[in-house]
Amino acid sequence: MVAGGLLLAAWAVLAVLSGGIDLGDGLATRGATAAMLAAVVAAPFAAWALMRSRDRAAPRSGPALLAIGGLGGLALWAGVSIGWSLAGDLSWTEANRIALATLALVIGIALASLIPRAPERFAAGLAIAATPVVIWALLARCLPTVFGSDFEPSRLQAPVGYWNALALVAVIAVPGILWWASRPGGDQRDLMGAAAAMAVVVTTLVLTYSRSGLLALIAVLVIVIGLMPGRVRQASAVAGGIAGAILPVAYGLTTDALTGDALIAADRSDAGLGLLWRLLLGLAIAAGVAWGIRRLMGSGRLTRRRAGIAAIVGVLVLVAVAGAYALAKPRDVGAWISARTSEITGTSGGLANTPGRLGSLDTNQRLDWWGEAARSVRDNALVGEGAGTFALVHLRERVSGEDRLNVRQPHNLVLEIGSGLGIIGLALLGCLIAGVAWAAVRAFQGRAPPTVALPLAVFGAFALQSQLDWSWTVPALTTAAMAAGGVVIASAAPGPAAPGHALPRPVVAGAWALAPVIVLSAVLPWWSQEKVASGNQAISTGQPAVAEKRAIEASDLNPLAVQPWLLRARAAALASDPVGMRAAARQATVVQPSNPAAWTLLAISYGDTAAGRAAWQQVLVLSPNDARARLALEATD
Repeated sequence: MVAGGLLLAAWAVLAVLSGGIDLGDGLATRGATAAMLAAVVAAPFAAWALMRSRDRAAPRSGPALLAIGGLGGLALWAGVSIGWSLAGDLSWTEANRIALATLALVIGIALASLIPRAPERFAAGLAIAATPVVIWALLARCLPTVFGSDFEPSRLQAPVGYWNALALVAVIAVPGILWWASRPGGDQRDLMGAAAAMAVVVTTLVLTYSRSGLLALIAVLVIVIGLMPGRVRQASAVAGGIAGAILPVAYGLTTDALTGDALIAADRSDAGLGLLWRLLLGLAIAAGVAWGIRRLMGSGRLTRRRAGIAAIVGVLVLVAVAGAYALAKPRDVGAWISARTSEITGTSGGLANTPGRLGSLDTNQRLDWWGEAARSVRDNALVGEGAGTFALVHLRERVSGEDRLNVRQPHNLVLEIGSGLGIIGLALLGCLIAGVAWAAVRAFQGRAPPTVALPLAVFGAFALQSQLDWSWTVPALTTAAMAAGGVVIASAAPGPAAPGHALPRPVVAGAWALAPVIVLSAVLPWWSQEKVASGNQAISTGQPAVAEKRAIEASDLNPLAVQPWLLRARAAALASDPVGMRAAARQATVVQPSNPAAWTLLAISYGDTAAGRAAWQQVLVLSPNDARARLALEATD
């Protein structure tokens, strides 16, 4: 119990520190530091948890072996892909990220096999751990001069640093909230508290403007309410939460000081206070509505059959109303269909970060990105182009030269894995999903409590959003989801292992031996990034010799990275050493010959010469729509 609580606290810290996001761009960020520290903590902890649970049935069950083998194999395959990767440092970062996810899966299985009533305790603990993250996000908007910062976007994103990731953090708190509302022995105060918590979640979620977050919330509600008892109390909490969120949400979506981008914090202060008192009033409304609904329903039961019938009737009513309106005003309906088709196909000109996006079907360039990844899969079907290298695939495959539309992931997990690791990677990912699904079926067919739906909902919400966004790249989300999958797996195989079927000691010894390898793999690229950051600081203060020294140290720590050579070239330029600049730029193209940034630097270092033009030509091979290369070549014609 204590170990689990400490891990959940560590997860909250990871979420607060930019979700552990490390884009692999060579920049030293707090997210990269958090991801490194998470691996340093999780690796020995996973070995310890596996040792403690070796005599339990779960770690050696079929679903556990399938899921761990799939995810661990995916991490190993990502590391192997460095050998043919478009950018070895990006593949190293991705391998570390997947290794951290594997550690979370192992820890989830091991601890859940040891802790009684693990599903509900995990869900409740995750809800508690998500609380400071969600509260911070709201306070950054309500009290911007205290908790916020200048020039924040209109969409809530602090402290995670990405609005859709923050939305999912809020959503994965919902299973624990619903369990609290309907837990055995609970009273009206529990229900009212859960409703107030739901109001906070709904407000946060809507103010992120995250459509994928809303879909994830729907998935969680369907899984939890559909599979667990206590549906009346759960539905009451949800209804109360929605009612309580109306005031703050309506104000937050219609007040210019809250919906405007890049405002200084002081300009949001008055509007923030307006949001705060509406939110506090909303908490009281949520509690009151939930209490009223529960009183109205009395001891009535909402069975799964009744809930299904109600849902079907609701859908039929909506279809009937829509059909009647279409018959009455066919032109309006035709125009609406045309507009929505334009949004879905991406021909509407993109989607602004305004409240109106919540009702839009615009894919916001995703169809283009999915097409780029699909072409990469087609051309490199078996092994892919290297884990985590879609940023370079995008530059090669994009049809637009607008750099503002550049992305590092295709916003679809299946296509991301397929592009980077090919069919083999997809098969390994499939093993993970099959392992969790197999365990879920076993759990609901066996003697497992219905509370297994709680961690299953967390895993399902992540799986859904990851098909529409880059959730896979956010360690705070991935670790929570994989731990949830581990709890599901452990719930399907409760109790001690059969005599003679304990986890073999060599497996535990192997886990301990692997822990320092994982730690070292996480520390080296992070340390290299820190050296590059120090070198960039030296450049800004006019110290080229210091910058060159840091670049050499960074390259020694991570010989796969191109950033140390780019830094070394900048240092040479600052020192008025054109020969050194060209040598560093040339080495950058050797380290990553498929990276147009390296060739761009080489072209700049040679200037208007035959070698410079040849380098610009190579940039266009790797990024055919590069505007800078086109202009440079046109100027020399």
